Amino acid sequence: MKRVMLFATVQVVILLGWAGYHEHIRATAPTFRIPLRPVDPFDVVRGRYFILNPEDARIAVGSTGPLLTKQDVDAFLAAGSPAGTALVGFCPAGAHYRICGLRRPGDRSLPGPARYWSRAFVTVQGPEVQVDLGLDRFFLPNRATLPGPENQPGWELEVSYREGQTLLPRRLWFANEPVDVGG
Repeated sequence: MKRVMLFATVQVVILLGWAGYHEHIRATAPTFRIPLRPVDPFDVVRGRYFILNPEDARIAVGSTGPLLTKQDVDAFLAAGSPAGTALVGFCPAGAHYRICGLRRPGDRSLPGPARYWSRAFVTVQGPEVQVDLGLDRFFLPNRATLPGPENQPGWELEVSYREGQTLLPRRLWFANEPVDVGG
């Protein structure tokens, strides 16, 4: 009986430690905002949620909007396969941050203007780079009222930054104002 209690206690301590670590990161880590191209699906089973579709999830290399250069993409491709885990650099672009760098995880030379480097899954298909930042969806309580339509430009996501790790979603923003989704 003592072994079962000890085993259960260890499991609870590990679970609480893991949750406490992530809450500590969200409370103390540097934050920045990334622009979104959102849609608002409703699922009968899941309820209401906000899909976190970053504006830079698909980048046409060489276009005028994104800050990612063809040289970054070529260096990424020269180091291995066109799909895999990468470090993605973020640079300030007005009130939010945009993707401006791309490196393999083992590459210690992180040149360029990027201020933050986060882990992501990247796929290069021809002239397009697809970036999966690990951000999926943001749950919305049914009683939550949003300040604007979910498909309207101006939505941003504030994320907590952990060096070399995936970004942690923190808060939705709309038109440079934080959104209270608590209802």
